[in-house]
Amino acid sequence: MLTAVILALLLATIVGIYYFYRISSTGTIKKIGCEVYWDQVLTQPVTTIAWGILEPGKEYNRSVFIKNTSNVASQLMLGTEEWTPATASDYITLYWDYDNRTLAVGEVIPVTFTLAVASDITGITSFTFNIVLIAYG
Repeated sequence: MLTAVILALLLATIVGIYYFYRISSTGTIKKIGCEVYWDQVLTQPVTTIAWGILEPGKEYNRSVFIKNTSNVASQLMLGTEEWTPATASDYITLYWDYDNRTLAVGEVIPVTFTLAVASDITGITSFTFNIVLIAYG
């Protein structure tokens, strides 16, 4: 398949007269993302949260700082995945105090994750899971 430029050159060769008018084109690709840190100056990235020894019926908090690394204003969602054992998610719940507000580009906000352990938890002596933060905008 011939491009417009090649076709124009072929036609110009035959006709002998040609003119090109070029229009510049620029754009920015939308990038969505976030990063999580232990400290407000963003020097200690969070890669693991160790909750320690937990008691039934109790809640445990971990405070972090989340930075919007998107190039547009964004919001965040929280999820979990890959629970081991799978039944742990029946007794353990993760939530946070993020208020669903829109974060400006580069904005950093404090967030507290809370892990709640059901008082009737049985059969679970240890667990692992992934915390999933989703930036969207």
